[in-house]
Amino acid sequence: MTALLDVAPFKGVDPLELDRLEATGRIVEPRDGSKVFSEGDEADAVYAVIGGTGHVRIGAIDRSSKGLMIEIFGVGDIFGEIGVIDGGTRSADAVVEGRVRLLRLSRKVFLEALNNNASLGADLCLMFSRRLRRTSLLFRDATFESLEVRLAKQVLYLAARDGRRTERGLQLGGRFRQGDLADLLGATTRSIITILNSWRANGLVAFDPARAQLTICREQELQQMIGSEAD
Repeated sequence: MTALLDVAPFKGVDPLELDRLEATGRIVEPRDGSKVFSEGDEADAVYAVIGGTGHVRIGAIDRSSKGLMIEIFGVGDIFGEIGVIDGGTRSADAVVEGRVRLLRLSRKVFLEALNNNASLGADLCLMFSRRLRRTSLLFRDATFESLEVRLAKQVLYLAARDGRRTERGLQLGGRFRQGDLADLLGATTRSIITILNSWRANGLVAFDPARAQLTICREQELQQMIGSEAD
């Protein structure tokens, strides 16, 4: 059974077609901390995350080395499709965090599959809609919400994506340093440390800085902080 069956946009594609796509693709397992591609590179392939316990961080760094984390992709996600579809260059860096297994599909192969499979196009539209909705919510929150509420929303979002239940609470999958959380919100690391220290003192979360591991100990109180279910 092809690994692409578990990748969201490909779930409606005929398994035989998926076998062909996987056969024409290339499996890559980048080392932790390495770049899959950089902003401005030629968009020559789409990548599907088909295995591993880590994730791929999509973001950018400005001239003063301030970082922005746009999104995090794990097993079942694809990335790199924007430049392939619109013919532009890479709009951000893609950096590996932890261990991941990727299937690299060349631009030619991916576009042929898109042209020949209506279900792939429909599922991509659904994926784009969800990502655009998330981007809209992030912009709205950046304007109207406090940094603490924004951090609570993103921590709950990350936990919902690939968190796991432990004796202490809901643990985020992968490593998230305070600087990573700051990059996700366009904030300073110092401001995130201040909020996390307050949460730790109140027993809302536990944070292991050595392992960069965050655990939500009192999930319901974080939910109450944002005033609604996590986006």
